Amino acid sequence: MSDVYHLLTVADVQKDTAAIVEVLKGIHESRLPNDLRLLNYYREMPVSYDAVVSFIDEDLVELKVHQHQAVVMYAEKMTFLKSAHFPHDVVAKTYKVNVDKSVALLSRFSYAQIRAERRRFIRVEIGERIEIAFRRLGVNVPGRLLDISIGGLSLVSPEQHAVDLETAGILSVSLPNVQLEIPGRLIKIIPLDAQWRYIFELETDNRIEAAISQFIFQKQVEIIRELKDQLF
Repeated sequence: MSDVYHLLTVADVQKDTAAIVEVLKGIHESRLPNDLRLLNYYREMPVSYDAVVSFIDEDLVELKVHQHQAVVMYAEKMTFLKSAHFPHDVVAKTYKVNVDKSVALLSRFSYAQIRAERRRFIRVEIGERIEIAFRRLGVNVPGRLLDISIGGLSLVSPEQHAVDLETAGILSVSLPNVQLEIPGRLIKIIPLDAQWRYIFELETDNRIEAAISQFIFQKQVEIIRELKDQLF
């Protein structure tokens, strides 16, 4: 189970794996058109390129992939496979990845529902430390900005604060070149590595949306540059 995807079972694990590999064989042997595309999320940003099936040995499948995809697959140890020939999207583990040759060997195939695709807005994970605080009368939750989209954000705090879900208040955060005071509502609290993750839904106006959109665009440029830097 994951906030990015969850597994689906159509028949049983072995039959599902066999059916998935059979589709990949059909693509490899040109019995089926190759519409195969891979999908990963790198620091919350989708990375998705076409792929070519180059070799199959029982339930091990070798793919020729884009180098950016290979970098993320190596880091994440998994990938999603998308094709109209599958009844559902597929998740697989990366058995081995050769980034230099842009080749990946996949195994342990399962059907999956990709929850991240249902998000209404593009979200990016924040690498650097950006201070943020959620405040209302009698409530103060300071922390570090973890991720952000136009519609929501989350912060990480070392403490579990006495604040109820659905509490509305103001999120104060300094993004590059702009200080924002964003109305928001607490919708979830999740334990995270001996800390606490507070997830908020945002109520934005045009100015706030423009500032967040510009910040997300800058982060996407940095993430793509980071991916390219890992190739050398």
